[in-house]
Amino acid sequence: MSGPPAPITEHRVDGLAVTRRRPDEPASSTVVLVHGAMDRAASFGRTMRRLGDIDVVAYDRRGYGGSLDPTAPQGEGGAIAQHARDLLTVGSWAAGPRNDRPVVFVGHSLGGLVGLVASNAIGPDQHNPPSAVGAFEAPLPWLEDDDHTSGAMTLQVDREQGPEAAAEFFYRSMVGDRTWERISERDRQQRRAEGPALVSELADARRPRGTAPGDDGIPIPRTGTQLFVARGGIGPVHLRRAAERLAAKGSVPCEVLEGAPHGAHLSHPDLFAAWVREVAGAPS
Repeated sequence: MSGPPAPITEHRVDGLAVTRRRPDEPASSTVVLVHGAMDRAASFGRTMRRLGDIDVVAYDRRGYGGSLDPTAPQGEGGAIAQHARDLLTVGSWAAGPRNDRPVVFVGHSLGGLVGLVASNAIGPDQHNPPSAVGAFEAPLPWLEDDDHTSGAMTLQVDREQGPEAAAEFFYRSMVGDRTWERISERDRQQRRAEGPALVSELADARRPRGTAPGDDGIPIPRTGTQLFVARGGIGPVHLRRAAERLAAKGSVPCEVLEGAPHGAHLSHPDLFAAWVREVAGAPS
């Protein structure tokens, strides 16, 4: 049962802006939340407030928000791997100085793919790998041939007009023109500045990941790390299809958050937080 949220603390971990709510006596594994494309740790605020008895960490991925810096992944290739390395770094930090606290990764959208790649890349000698990975509507774009998804159209805008225009297009496609028009010019400029990181990871995510003929390349966590998959009841068909595909590959159920769209952590935080609790092994 969740109590009142623990106080927020702010940290810097390898150049990344990290937010943490840690109660005195956490009820489960530490949760590291991983946001999607062109998002922020702050988007998990409603979820974190509903997990008062859990140690919860969220961070701005490299190239976004408080982690906007020149070392952000740019260009084709390697962006998802860089984000996966960052996640492992944050996970090790969250596990404590002796790296002995149990940790789970929970990713939304592209953050789910980052979590899957990170957990799949861990070698057998990796100390304290995540005990579980949760992926909510993680995209599998290399298995899709639809040029009308937001990611595919954003990359087309980048080819025609450059990364700043691509970032504006993507943001408008996610939140709508009215929201874009309401934010300040300073905020618009910051969002446009995230264009290189955005197009880099969108392009890299579309790269085929199979290593042999017939291999679909879907990254499944290594033995010892449990997989949880969820999707909303409504929202983009290709993302719901990707969630079902991932669940089938991992031989696990795909939980459906009824009535929730892709942005379930914002619109349906009670449902999303309940699913996070399940991944963390916390009492409901």
